[in-house]
Amino acid sequence: MRTHQEPGVLGALTDLNFERFATPSVVKFVYVVGIVLTALCYVAGVIGFFVRGFGLGVAALVAGGVVAVFALLLLRVTLEFVAAVVRLSEDVHRRG
Repeated sequence: MRTHQEPGVLGALTDLNFERFATPSVVKFVYVVGIVLTALCYVAGVIGFFVRGFGLGVAALVAGGVVAVFALLLLRVTLEFVAAVVRLSEDVHRRG
């Protein structure tokens, strides 16, 4: 018995009739890239401010952490919204 599998990203990207959505496959990747880029920016910013002075480095360590968490929260909420809209669209498409 074969189970129905969702098409991959390439399958969805080559669907010229737009019957399959690429978003569900891409959302996880975008979130991981966002986490990595946020972490790299945070570390680079902290290092950069520590080079300028110890006080600035400590301030960047604290404030940068708050900003990084807020940025990831905003990214997550945005991606969840997009994924929810796509799921809603898929449900409407299936029923219609």
